[in-house]
Amino acid sequence: MNKPYDMISISAVAEASFVTRSTFYRYFPDKKSLLKAEIEETVDKTIPDQPLMVQFVRYVEVYWPVLRHLAPTRQSRADVHEILNNILWELIYQRVQESTIDDPVIDKIRSSKYPTIMNSAVAGMLMGILERYVAEGTEKVNKRQLETTVNELVKMFKIKTIKPAK
Repeated sequence: MNKPYDMISISAVAEASFVTRSTFYRYFPDKKSLLKAEIEETVDKTIPDQPLMVQFVRYVEVYWPVLRHLAPTRQSRADVHEILNNILWELIYQRVQESTIDDPVIDKIRSSKYPTIMNSAVAGMLMGILERYVAEGTEKVNKRQLETTVNELVKMFKIKTIKPAK
């Protein structure tokens, strides 16, 4: 489909997939669940065994033609932001629970005193990267600057916290 996310109905998804609406609902409770499953599967297939931040940036670069359709038309930007932020949060949380890949970001979340809050912080950073793509479009994002920034963030997670002087 070549329509913005908020203009695609479950009926249209079912028709394009050659299934009935009831079959769609047997597997997915809503469009958000379908989108989340597709993003999870695509990331795992195309960019395996990479740290989360690297996977995310590569995913956005490769799948920008699909992601750009998530920009709102009728619904508010806040709704789309919330959907994507929730998907990112759930994807990160799932990795924290299940991943065995050596990933400093996931390891930091696991070892945090408050992992759900740390998970939210990481999801927020990734949303910031995605918003940069939305604001400028992938062709205008300076890839070297972005890669350097992501590497700095990954390194930041490897550094132990320095306690303030008393």
